[in-house]
Amino acid sequence: MVHSPAPADTDVEVFRRQVDRWREMTPAQRAELADHLSVDVVKMASAGIRRDRPDISADELARELARRRYGRAFADAAWNSTDPT
Repeated sequence: MVHSPAPADTDVEVFRRQVDRWREMTPAQRAELADHLSVDVVKMASAGIRRDRPDISADELARELARRRYGRAFADAAWNSTDPT
């Protein structure tokens, strides 16, 4: 198996221990971790959008999140819109 180098901001030994921990996790534990990380990313992205656009509606926020996550064409098709915001 090919191993990826540690991220530039992470000590190699710390990274090795982290990878070992991931390998010890059950598939369900890894799925739960991935889910939590995904939720956290959406929260951070939402906070950034709200910081830049404090008056954004819930629907506009959802659309902007979809644009950032899936691309403008897909999100606009889902909302049946070409709104430039």
